[in-house]
Amino acid sequence: MYFHAPHADLVTRPRGFTLVELMAATAILAILGTLAVPSLRSFMVRNTLSGLGNEFSGSILRARTEAVSRNICTTMCLSNTVDAATPFCKQSGKDWQVGWIVFLNPSCDSDYGKNAKSQAVAAADLLLVRRPGDADYHLLANTSTRRIQFNARGNNGMGSIDRFDLTYADDVMTAQSGFRICLDKMGRTRSIPATATCSG
Repeated sequence: MYFHAPHADLVTRPRGFTLVELMAATAILAILGTLAVPSLRSFMVRNTLSGLGNEFSGSILRARTEAVSRNICTTMCLSNTVDAATPFCKQSGKDWQVGWIVFLNPSCDSDYGKNAKSQAVAAADLLLVRRPGDADYHLLANTSTRRIQFNARGNNGMGSIDRFDLTYADDVMTAQSGFRICLDKMGRTRSIPATATCSG
């Protein structure tokens, strides 16, 4: 009759990783990370541009919808001082990334909102304030459009289709992810590739 000690058959094995295994794993992770970074950056730029475009188109839709539903004029314009107590429309530039405001314009006055004093937008008329975004992203009007006004029927009074280009500071990224928003005289928007033209 034989008796075995409880732990006699257990073989002691080393636990954990060797230095060579850790170095190999680190090298593989570094290579994978290097390959993933450009794709991740491209995804982030494309996602941000898409979000900016959707926000801009949504604001135009809001201005148009409010004009029709309330049976009055509304205005959407580049904002000069979005942090001020009395926001007003910017009178220069064409990059809408500086921010914009949407407000009711009951008298359909094209001067309403032009300055911080006599033509400041009343708090009761203000519908939406969009703060400035990342300076690396741009939403450029093809013309000098800084103000879009809708009448009670939802028309903006434009004689032709206006175009807004969404771009990034890096030209390569812009070529990959940039696009355009077309705005017609009926106040409708649509997105097209950066190389296409707004026509029709």
